[in-house]
Amino acid sequence: MVRAKVETKKISFDCPVELLEKIDQLAEFGDIPRQKLITNVLEVGVEYLDATQKVGILHFALLLRDLGEYMNKHAEKMKKTEIKGLSIPT
Repeated sequence: MVRAKVETKKISFDCPVELLEKIDQLAEFGDIPRQKLITNVLEVGVEYLDATQKVGILHFALLLRDLGEYMNKHAEKMKKTEIKGLSIPT
């Protein structure tokens, strides 16, 4: 499958060192580059916030619940539960 080229723009921002260390650990765990992990998290987060903006607060609470259930199901599929000092809730 050939992916269409997406226009990108380089940005920079300050990030707390502890957060960056966790990001690096998760990227290593997922065997993906840090930049790709951050992009994926931002994309999902923005889509999620956009979806919550289109619905009311009640739906927002339901979306949060559903996201939590999705994340728990995904975590159950993972075989590893610890990444060099970073515990993943099971």
